[in-house]
Amino acid sequence: MHIKLLKTSFLIAAILFAGAVLWKWFTPSSGIAASARFAPKACVDCHQKETKAYGSQKFVHAPVREAKCETCHKRHGIVGAVILVKESAELCYTCHAAQKQKFEQIKAHTALKETSKDRVGCTSCHNPHASNDKGLLKKTGNDLCFTCHKKEDFSKKVSHAPVAQSCANCHDAHGSAEANGLVKPVKTLCQQCHNLAAPNFTKAHGGYPMADTACTNCHAPHGSTQAKILRDSVHPGMMAGCATCHVDTKSKAPFDVSQKVPDLCLMCHPNKSDLLKEKVAHVPFKGGQCTMCHSPHATDTKPVLQLKQSELCTTCHGNIGEAIKATSTHPPAKEQCTSCHNPHASPNARLLATANSGDVCLTCHQAKDADLKRKAVHNPFAAKQCTTCHNPHGSKETKLLNAPVKSLCYTCHAGKEKEFDKINMHRPVAEGACTSCHSPHASDTKAILVKAQDQLCFNCHGNMLSKLKGAKMHPPFEAGGCSICHVPHASANAKLVTTKGSELCLTCHSNVLGGKNIKSTHSPAKENCAGCHDPHGSTLKTQLKKDPPELCLGCHTQLADVMRKPGAKIHPPAAMGQCAICHKPHESAQAKLLTGSPPGLCVTCHNAASDKFVQAHGGIQVKDTNCVGCHDPHAAEGGKLFHPVLHKPFAGAVCTACHKK
Repeated sequence: MHIKLLKTSFLIAAILFAGAVLWKWFTPSSGIAASARFAPKACVDCHQKETKAYGSQKFVHAPVREAKCETCHKRHGIVGAVILVKESAELCYTCHAAQKQKFEQIKAHTALKETSKDRVGCTSCHNPHASNDKGLLKKTGNDLCFTCHKKEDFSKKVSHAPVAQSCANCHDAHGSAEANGLVKPVKTLCQQCHNLAAPNFTKAHGGYPMADTACTNCHAPHGSTQAKILRDSVHPGMMAGCATCHVDTKSKAPFDVSQKVPDLCLMCHPNKSDLLKEKVAHVPFKGGQCTMCHSPHATDTKPVLQLKQSELCTTCHGNIGEAIKATSTHPPAKEQCTSCHNPHASPNARLLATANSGDVCLTCHQAKDADLKRKAVHNPFAAKQCTTCHNPHGSKETKLLNAPVKSLCYTCHAGKEKEFDKINMHRPVAEGACTSCHSPHASDTKAILVKAQDQLCFNCHGNMLSKLKGAKMHPPFEAGGCSICHVPHASANAKLVTTKGSELCLTCHSNVLGGKNIKSTHSPAKENCAGCHDPHGSTLKTQLKKDPPELCLGCHTQLADVMRKPGAKIHPPAAMGQCAICHKPHESAQAKLLTGSPPGLCVTCHNAASDKFVQAHGGIQVKDTNCVGCHDPHAAEGGKLFHPVLHKPFAGAVCTACHKK
């Protein structure tokens, strides 16, 4: 007992000593723990390649230069992920707080305004680590700007000199109190290079004083296809001389117009006055507000439009503006409204170019014109009422549809929605894919089917044909007459069949059932012919699904079990699968679908009057007896197909104990 206590005490002491050592080892104050065990690695220990690359650059971001990576990044261990301390430009503002305050007071550069959690706006232009360009810029000079701005817009035939030098001549890269990030108001900015009051400058402008004008009303600030960088679309009257529209240069107000608009405009455009007589006139045109859409001087959009067509039109037609932002957009609506609408006046509703809106559509969709001559034409298309189904401007649905296909079709075919609401629906109907089977415009097939019916179903069910290659096919299936047996949309019956079970088959195969004096009918024949026959086709006779023994035993499983037992005695017709020797497949005037009544049926194979047969039955004549009283007609475990329970005298073959010879 004493020794046992000593052992226990020693074990406890050993455990306490080990614990103390481990505690000392892992304590943070321990020199080993702090320096050798858990001292964190510096970022540069792993990122040596990056560190070397950054160091070779002319300008290095201060946190990188000072190896203070955690100013911007969180540690990520062995997981390769960039995890920033803060998202978006807020991270940069940690050090550049003064810049943030400045940006909040100005019209900031789009790159700064349109930041998101996945994109730090500052890094659109600046490299966060190092660069060979001042300000850590990613590219040199204008090339950086062309990362977002299309270079071709600034590289036209005639270029403004400051543009070729540097965008920064006129624009502040971060933002400005002026529009478009200009470093100064437009007029002041132009006067840095151009003396607007100089006599030669006034002479070049027809003697009109330019000091108080806005240069960009006529001149493009970046580049143009026109001489003297006039904007791409110039009012012809201006090219003829300012005096075409304005009063004399010596007038107190030389830029006043000689006549009021629209009379001034109609002096050169007299044909437009006739348009005012049209049934429908564009509101600005009718009100004589020509300059609402057109600039009297020059613009970048023909014909001297204040903005690009879609932008201009949607300033008033806001609902159209929303439509053309959708996923499916009509190109003319997004680019050129006048493809469909007359901008001034029209005899047609909505200022359309033609009386029927469908005719407008056909000017571009010419291939559809031929569809109007096909045998089956969808009513809205026949009437050229394209907007019944399509939005002419834009839609969230594909093909500019006004609604999802299913909902759209039910708008007119309202009764069909209730009709199709059944337990079994054709998949295209359930999924609202009406155009899988029907053409939305026209077809040469009844019901506007996309293909002739004998081909249509095989668009989806083509594998059925390949499976039945070389087989004997059911005539309706072979002829593509699927609708003889199936409903194309929905049915209360499985497999979309027109009527339940055998009733469908009996519409053609009426001679199969209904004979006289019928005593037994095969259950599948009464309930479902497809239990035995493949309704489409089979390589077997009478379109059976399987060979007779396998087919029959699929239902008669108890018999199948007996026949499969080792040593079982099987009646030869059953063994050979010739069930039809004794049984009819559909109905019979005999019980159990027999082809005849015992013993007459049995003696067709067995000669009951022969000496051998009589001898085998103990010398008793059995030609008029019921064979199945003693024998199983299919299979038995013992020889001679006897039933499993035998009368004792019969089992001992002592028939005379009961019967006379």
